[in-house]
Amino acid sequence: MKPEYEKIIDPLVRSFTAKIVKRESRPLLSQAWHYHPEIEICFTVKSNGRRFVGNQISDYQEKDLVMFGSNLPHGFTTEVFSHQIVIQMTQDFLGQVFINSPEVRAIKQLFYRAKRGLEFKARSKKQAVKIIKKLLHQDDKDGMYQLLYLLELLQVLADAQDVKEICSEEYALDFNEAHLGRIKIVYDHIMEHFKEEVRIKDISDKLNISEAAFYKFIKNQTKKTYTQIINEFRINHASKMLINSDKTVAQICFESGYNNLSYFNRKFKDIMLQTPHEFRRNYIGRERQI
Repeated sequence: MKPEYEKIIDPLVRSFTAKIVKRESRPLLSQAWHYHPEIEICFTVKSNGRRFVGNQISDYQEKDLVMFGSNLPHGFTTEVFSHQIVIQMTQDFLGQVFINSPEVRAIKQLFYRAKRGLEFKARSKKQAVKIIKKLLHQDDKDGMYQLLYLLELLQVLADAQDVKEICSEEYALDFNEAHLGRIKIVYDHIMEHFKEEVRIKDISDKLNISEAAFYKFIKNQTKKTYTQIINEFRINHASKMLINSDKTVAQICFESGYNNLSYFNRKFKDIMLQTPHEFRRNYIGRERQI
């Protein structure tokens, strides 16, 4: 199974696209993970689920604003209705002379940083969303106004201080469709079985490779161990249960695929930088302040 290649822009018609994407649900990564040469800005108006970018797995919520560089594999999985605004353009969408001009040096640097994926927060996100809505509400015939809004948006993102890279610095995936397809198979299998024992043999059989080859493949392609990936899935699930249920930490531990409470507490703190009890207490405290 290969990742979906998405053809986006016809340069004879327009130099960039801005569109609304709505879906009822998309629970499996095999339905979602794709790549394209265009740089993408994605704002989630309504939805929540899991976000896959390169070698990183995390939860996303409404108001999520991210940017993906050229050919960076990405995808959103969700079991609920999704409404997103997506803007896509090539790095030289206005020509090589333009992108290499000194006036847009910051935007060129933004495109370079986006190779690792970028997540925008707080103030810069608020500014960017206002511009995105203006851009989207322009009539297609007003192409020049859309273009001006896009340039303003890119400058805001380039100037943003409250932004973080999504993929780790060491991550440098040599673009290979066959490998990306295999990673999708692995992630889909883990998503379906992380609450139970995830047997290496079951996954390696799906890939038609040995268990030893599987361990090497995962490490080479994600810069993570198999155990790290499993723990990320389980702790993400546990954090949502801590927020959205009244279940005890022990109950959540076992329902997240762990059979040892002390090990669960240790892994939760390793990933979330606080204990499950602290995480729940801090979240409740923030809710009361709003």
